[in-house]
Formats: sequence, C-alpha cells, structure tokens
Amino acid sequence: MNEIKDLDFLVKERFEELLSDLKSDEQKLVNHKSVENFILYLIDKPLINQNKNKSLQELGEIRMKKRLLEFFQAVRNTDLNNQNAIDLYQKYIMKIGEFMTEYYGFTGNGGKLKILTVLMILTLGIVLDTITSIFDWLNYPIFTPLFIILFTVRYLIKYKQRKIYGILY
Repeated sequence: MNEIKDLDFLVKERFEELLSDLKSDEQKLVNHKSVENFILYLIDKPLINQNKNKSLQELGEIRMKKRLLEFFQAVRNTDLNNQNAIDLYQKYIMKIGEFMTEYYGFTGNGGKLKILTVLMILTLGIVLDTITSIFDWLNYPIFTPLFIILFTVRYLIKYKQRKIYGILY
C-alpha cells in the first residue's frame, strides 16, 4: 500500500515539475488538461467500477500511473513541436485514455477532436434530414438539431465531471 502512495506522490510531483518547466504554449502540446483529468481520477478520486474486475482495475491503475511517469520522461527528452506532441499522444495519452474510458467513463472528444465529431454529427444529421424530406416523412429537420443537442449535453456533462481527454487538450 505504501508503494502505491509513493507512486501517487511521484506522479503528482513529476507532473508539477514538468508544468513548471514548460511555457504555456508548450503545456498545451503535452495535453496538460487530459493529464490533470487522469490524475484526478487515478489518484485523487479513484473509484472502483462495479461492472469490472476490481483487481484488474487496480493493476491497470498502477500501470497507467507508471505510463504517466514514462510520458513525463519522454516529454523531457523530446523537442516539443506539433508532430512530436501527436506522437507522444498516440504512444502514451491515447493508451491511458482507453483505460480511463473503460473504467471511468471518459470520452476522447477533448481538444481538436471535438471539431471533427461535430462535423460528423452535422453530416449524419443533414443526410438523415434530407432522406426524410425526400420521402416526405418529415417536412422539417429533426435529426440535425437532435444530434447537436445530444452531443452538447453529453459533452457538458463529461466536461463538468472532468472526464475528457484529447489531443492537445
């Protein structure tokens, strides 16, 4: 148990050190909001998912904390630019995010990915509204506003709960 507390302290300490060493524009490149959200749930407010295996979750949490430490070291050893930030995201943050999605209900719609998601929702809504209009099933668009409202409400709930991660977020 002491080992886990030491690991928790080490993750928080290394993250604070990393942020203090980076300029504000570089902090965005290391997905600092995503990492803050991960730390919040992995260390500050850990919850056991009742629908999953408890021991697997605990083991996964330890692995994710170690992966965060690896990420912090990789950031220190990398010349930060957009391409390197994307590579680091794919190698570290995305893997942690997948775990957090499975056990904590996170969503990967943070950062620039949010724009792509909105465009896909708009496209799907417009296509469905056009089809219903062509076949004279509905004379007014219903799917586009419905999808936008559902996405916005879901996003706001996840944002308020701080269960979001994403590239450059």
